[in-house]
Amino acid sequence: MVHINLLRGQRSNDHPVRRRATVELIAGICVVAGVCAFWGWVAIDVTQATQRLERQMQAKQARVALLQKTQREVLALEERRQAMVMEQERVKALTSELDRPIRLLSIIGRVVDPLDVWLRHLQAKGAKVVLSGSARSLHDVLELAKAIDKNEGLGPVEIVDAGPHVQLPDLFQFSMNVLMDSPNHGGTNS
Repeated sequence: MVHINLLRGQRSNDHPVRRRATVELIAGICVVAGVCAFWGWVAIDVTQATQRLERQMQAKQARVALLQKTQREVLALEERRQAMVMEQERVKALTSELDRPIRLLSIIGRVVDPLDVWLRHLQAKGAKVVLSGSARSLHDVLELAKAIDKNEGLGPVEIVDAGPHVQLPDLFQFSMNVLMDSPNHGGTNS
């Protein structure tokens, strides 16, 4: 049995068209697959970049929050420091007059030689101090006045009275006025 194909010419023309259509279809599928793969890769890369930027932004926000917290703490500490300084100044202002006798006694303790001069009376009224006592000689009284005058804590010395002691003729009695400098004398501010 012999078969004769009457449509053979048509079929033979149809085969290259089909092949071409198939190649075009495969090429189209490859192009679409390539485009999809490219956009998939771009989408993955963009997603990773977005996640990386979000992590960086969160890290920076955490740093900013930490800096703001630290700044608030520093401001609170600065306010406390200023309040303490003001309180210290108030206490200093209130006690400056109170520490004057202590400073005076400290200075006199350094200046007076107990073998040559004996203080009998010490009276402080504000910045004026009245000292009176006895000394072995008039020279000792003058040395005491010079030592007080050289001291930064006490001001100028005025000898009011100096002469022989009434009851003990071997001694001299004296009286002198001394002005105290301001409470902040000699760089005692701290």
